[in-house]
Amino acid sequence: MKRSGAAPAAAVVLVLGLAGAAARAATLSEIEGHLALGYSQLVTSGAPGGSLSITGGADLPLRPTLRAGIDLGYHLLGSRAVTRGSLSANVSYSAFEAAAFAHWSPKHLGPVTRLSIGPALLAAHADLSAAAGGAGFSDLALDETAGAVAFEATAVKRAPSPVRIGFQVGALTAFLPGNTWTIVSARVSFHY
Repeated sequence: MKRSGAAPAAAVVLVLGLAGAAARAATLSEIEGHLALGYSQLVTSGAPGGSLSITGGADLPLRPTLRAGIDLGYHLLGSRAVTRGSLSANVSYSAFEAAAFAHWSPKHLGPVTRLSIGPALLAAHADLSAAAGGAGFSDLALDETAGAVAFEATAVKRAPSPVRIGFQVGALTAFLPGNTWTIVSARVSFHY
C-alpha cells in the first residue's frame, strides 16, 4: 500500500485550520451540524454505476455569512465484473473522506443557501475478489490516500428550525498517484 507524502501535511492543515475557528466560538450553541444521505458515483474510466453516500459534519461561525467546519464521509461506489481471457474478477470501489470546509451563505443565489469548498483527504479503495487467477487482476486493486479538493452546493430552508431538511450536490477530486478520482454526489441533508 502506497501513501502520498502530502496526506500527513494535509491532515495537519485540516486540524490547524479549524483551531482558529474553534477559538472564535463563544458557546456550544453556535456549533451547527449536518448529516447527508444519498447517492455518489465515481467518474473515471471503467467505473461502476455508483451507490450509497453518507456524510456528516459540524461547523462554527466566522462571520455572519461565513462558517468553517469539518466533514467526514463514506461512499460505496459500486462494483464491476472484469473478464480477462477465461478468468473473471469483481472489483468493489469505496472511499472515505475527511474535508475542512469554508461554508458561505449567499443572500441572492436562487435556491442555493450554502456553498462549501475546501481541502480534503480521500482514502480510495478498489477491492479485488477472484475465484481463481487473482494475480492476473492485481493491477486493478487500489488502497491509496491522497489530497483532494471538495465542493458542495446546498439548498435548505433559511428560517430557523431545530431540524431543516435540504438537498445537496457535491464533487470531490482526489489526486491519486497515477490516477485522478472524481466523485460526484446528490444527497438529502439534515441540518441541526
